[in-house]
Amino acid sequence: MGYRNSALYTLKYVAEMLGEEEELLRDCLIEMFSEDGCLSAYDDYPATELSETIVVFTEDGIDNLRHIADERRAAGHAPPKPTAENRRPKS
Repeated sequence: MGYRNSALYTLKYVAEMLGEEEELLRDCLIEMFSEDGCLSAYDDYPATELSETIVVFTEDGIDNLRHIADERRAAGHAPPKPTAENRRPKS
C-alpha cells in the first residue's frame, strides 16, 4: 500500500499555487463532488444547511480543479490565465 497524503488545501492556497483567480476556481468547483476531491468544512457549531463552509481540496481535487479550469479556458468560457503582470494585487 502506497503513501497517501492526508493534507487538505483551501481555495485560497490552491488559487495561489495554480496562479489562478479564486473567482474562476469557485465557478469551476460547482462541477465537483467529494469523490472528485472537493470537500466542505464547517467552522461554526452547530452546523446547519445554511452555515457557511470552507472549501478544501485533496491533491486529486487540485488536479481535477486544474483540469476543469483548463477545459473552460480551452472552450472560451474563462479568461486567459493571469500573468504576474496582470494579477490583481493582494489586499
